[in-house]
Amino acid sequence: MTAASTDDRNDPAGLVPPVYEDLRAIAAGYFRRQPAGFTLRPTELVHEACLQILQRDAADWTSPAHFRAVAARKIWQVLVDHVRHRNAAKRGGGSDGPRRAALDPAVLPVHDRAIDLIDLADALEALAGESRRLHEVVFLHRFAGLTQEEVAGQLGVSTSTVEKDYRYALAWLRTRLREER
Repeated sequence: MTAASTDDRNDPAGLVPPVYEDLRAIAAGYFRRQPAGFTLRPTELVHEACLQILQRDAADWTSPAHFRAVAARKIWQVLVDHVRHRNAAKRGGGSDGPRRAALDPAVLPVHDRAIDLIDLADALEALAGESRRLHEVVFLHRFAGLTQEEVAGQLGVSTSTVEKDYRYALAWLRTRLREER
């Protein structure tokens, strides 16, 4: 991706078209294992996230990759909020309890099972409590789709640091998710 022009840095609407398909692919990745009755769709998720970003105060966007990272974080936030709200609405309402949202193992390499979205969100929050940088490395690379070189640029660290942090963070998350079983 090319860097945004100076005129586009404070105009996220100008940054949406170059990264829209990337954002839609990110959102679609979260929906591979959802039941047919799941009420939110990838396009709606991207539109809601972008709308929330566009309604915010202008930011100094440094590149389409920077905007994609912010938008991917907002997509994740909207999705987690939606599932938590849906689960809260169902709490106590039926005999089967709240339905959880399963993520495809491709979202985070866990080889033996689908990952529950809320369990993963909780594990990511715990990781952020341990190390904000580890959380950012995982989120930017795995969830925002940035290359390790782009992540390094965003965080101001070397690519080898990103590679090391990513391996460690994945192992940490796998252990945490196994403990939550």
